[in-house]
Amino acid sequence: MVDSDSAVRRLTRDAGKLLQPYGFHGSDTHWVHHAPEGVATIRRTRLQRTWTDGNQVITFGLELTATPRAWWEYCTWRATHHGLPTVPLEQATGPGLLLDPTPPWTVRVDPTRPGRHAHPADITTIRTTLPTRVHTYARRALRLLDPTHYAEELSTTPTPETWEVIAILLASTAPSPSFDTALHHFHTHLADHPDPTRARATLTYLDTHALT
Repeated sequence: MVDSDSAVRRLTRDAGKLLQPYGFHGSDTHWVHHAPEGVATIRRTRLQRTWTDGNQVITFGLELTATPRAWWEYCTWRATHHGLPTVPLEQATGPGLLLDPTPPWTVRVDPTRPGRHAHPADITTIRTTLPTRVHTYARRALRLLDPTHYAEELSTTPTPETWEVIAILLASTAPSPSFDTALHHFHTHLADHPDPTRARATLTYLDTHALT
């Protein structure tokens, strides 16, 4: 038996090994996939510690980010437009805004043993579900490097900001019905945008970069 922190470290290493066949590489809690289409990252979340009846419970999971090349090109244009340094594709981040309903894992302390040993039932549960969850996250992260797929996910939770991102991602597909729809919604909700200055800059980008 091992203590809870050691168990989580071992499970994290297992996750990293499972990600390697998908082209993700890294160390500790952070694994990255670089491709011409963009950058995908999977991380182990920060450990959340709570106590129940004086016993520690560790909660953690996985999280992903994906940055399609189309988003990086927009960010590069925006930085150049404002006279700011640009970021290489392999260091790009955003656009974010993704939802993840997957519940985290929990590791309790085994109350039947002295010390702070991890509960064997929790470790068994995580080991059993880890391969499927890693597979799901890796496949989703790589799929999101396609700006069309990223836009499809964002369209399920529309807000003024998501319509802006969708329009940016789909600019390379214009003219197309999906881009026209996103641009229409972006225009419609301009008054509600949290950053009007950025929104106006985005319109300039879309006007000059969407194919005609």
